[in-house]
Amino acid sequence: MVNPVLPQVLAELRAHPEGVSEYGLMKILDRQQLFEEQNEAGPGLLPLYRKHFLIMNALYDLQDILWQEEHRVLDISPMHIALHERQADNADEEPDWYPLLSEYYLDWDVYRETTAEDVDRMMAALKEQSSLPH
Repeated sequence: MVNPVLPQVLAELRAHPEGVSEYGLMKILDRQQLFEEQNEAGPGLLPLYRKHFLIMNALYDLQDILWQEEHRVLDISPMHIALHERQADNADEEPDWYPLLSEYYLDWDVYRETTAEDVDRMMAALKEQSSLPH
């Protein structure tokens, strides 16, 4: 499957050299009406999950592409996504990626097979986890 938002995600990364949050990126893409299909995905949080998945899929795909083609580093976190020039001191070393996250987000079966109930279970698990004593 080809990610329909990948070109626009790349364009927005280049347009925001200071970086952008995932939420900010999602709002930009939503305003450009790139999530019409996801907005109709079903009940609950499934539409939001699908938008999140498309963005993360594009980012993890671009992370490898930009390193291979431009030797640029794409730092990915929900609060700050930024494209950087490679560092001179480790110019030939590939940066530390997060292979488990990239494997998850690059697997289109996850996107197709995740249901509204799955998303509800994930959110309940996160809520339970965050309420545990630290």
